[in-house]
Amino acid sequence: MAALTTQNIVAAGTAPTFGAAAATDYAEVGNGTNTFAVYKNTNASTRTVTVEMDHITLSSGDAYPNKAYTLAATNGELWIPLRKEYADNVEAGVGRAVLLVTPAVADVTVAIVRMG
Repeated sequence: MAALTTQNIVAAGTAPTFGAAAATDYAEVGNGTNTFAVYKNTNASTRTVTVEMDHITLSSGDAYPNKAYTLAATNGELWIPLRKEYADNVEAGVGRAVLLVTPAVADVTVAIVRMG
């Protein structure tokens, strides 16, 4: 697992730097409106990127369901808004979300970006 660094994207058009994704990554959620996890996949198979939500308990006492996104194969790119509700202060650290990639992270890169 890795704690990913948030990169600020400015009006001048700064391009983020992508790094290899881990099976489990931690990412800052920021203010909940302008921070995104950006995944790219060059593998021939799709991947699933999941935001772990089981730290939230529903009024029924059940865990809130995880939020899963499909990352397309070959040239897939996925932008996931990192909402404040995604923060898992116990597992990931204050103001951070838990991001999972399955079934494997081969050929998957990630950047955490903040707009503005």
